[in-house]
Amino acid sequence: MSAINGFVRSNAAFLLTDGLSYFEGVPDDVNLNKAHRLYRLNAVVAATGPAQFGEWLRGRLAYRSFDDLVETAEWQITHHFQRYAREYRDGDATSCVVLAGWHEKEDRPAIYSIELERAGTPKALLVRQSAEFEEKHVAASLTELPVISMPPPSREEFQAAGYDLLANLEKVDAETYLLHCMEIQRRKRFDGRHVVGGHAILTTITRDGVAQRVVHRWREDRPGKPIRPRPMDWNGWKARRVAA
Repeated sequence: MSAINGFVRSNAAFLLTDGLSYFEGVPDDVNLNKAHRLYRLNAVVAATGPAQFGEWLRGRLAYRSFDDLVETAEWQITHHFQRYAREYRDGDATSCVVLAGWHEKEDRPAIYSIELERAGTPKALLVRQSAEFEEKHVAASLTELPVISMPPPSREEFQAAGYDLLANLEKVDAETYLLHCMEIQRRKRFDGRHVVGGHAILTTITRDGVAQRVVHRWREDRPGKPIRPRPMDWNGWKARRVAA
């Protein structure tokens, strides 16, 4: 699993991704970069599900420009996902793939997403049956989104954390706004485990290029150790972010 949060404003697209991966039920890495730059484009690809899938996919996408990629991305991503699931996951996989980049013709940023599953497989059934993910549905087509949050917190979780779903995205501090959402995701469980952690990398895409930086580390997270998020005082967290 992974966390991918993002939004688009008039002059930039932002993605925040975590750095945690599991192997055979145990955390094996906490320092992954899951937003992979696309060669010669102001664009990245990221994916939830198998931690290696996003990087594997990056090397197989064909394109001449971001505009060109978006036109064929739905077919390409679906084709490669099916292949990856067959060859590396015994046919059992789910994933949300996110493309973020700069449209050359329209001179604007954009985020696209497509959710994929191998219908009827154990992981697909797990997602559908999980009470914490009961609002999830699989969007089989590539969709442009102004905001993305995967896995999506519930309305109650957003409210409990004091998260402003109506914030003006032209004015918010992208780092704080997206990290707030990721802290909520970090405290969710999937198949009995916490699946968000390690570090948080902010990717910023503008007309001029792609910039990435680590904006937070959960220093208690270690390979080989269970992920145990600390209790959160949301009011205190927000106050510390404002003071910083």
